[in-house]
Amino acid sequence: MKYIALALLAFVLVLPDLASAQGPGSYARRSGPYGGAIRLTANYVARDTCQAALSGKRGAPAGQAVAPLTIPVTVVIGPNPKGCGNSRVVTRNVTVGGPGDNPLIQIFFVDTSGRILKVEKISL
Repeated sequence: MKYIALALLAFVLVLPDLASAQGPGSYARRSGPYGGAIRLTANYVARDTCQAALSGKRGAPAGQAVAPLTIPVTVVIGPNPKGCGNSRVVTRNVTVGGPGDNPLIQIFFVDTSGRILKVEKISL
């Protein structure tokens, strides 16, 4: 009975962290088994359903530095030219090249004026 109570307590303590997660995270995978291009799916939860990922490119925004062995990617979030949709989750697919030994991608989500909205690090 003690173990059940402790397990339930641990679950209740973790529950707020699970509830605070906002939508799906970003992920990346290599296109081939021995390196090659990296296919990145960058997911961002926008403040409303009228936002879109306008562009995505390799590189960090001006004035930002990344750690060694990290591939920087910048995704611009702005007003959706097609109008509002039904979801706040904004997705951008980006293909970036990189040496096979880079284990980390750092995604900078910025608005159209270059202000950083979110920074996310993901591993390959």
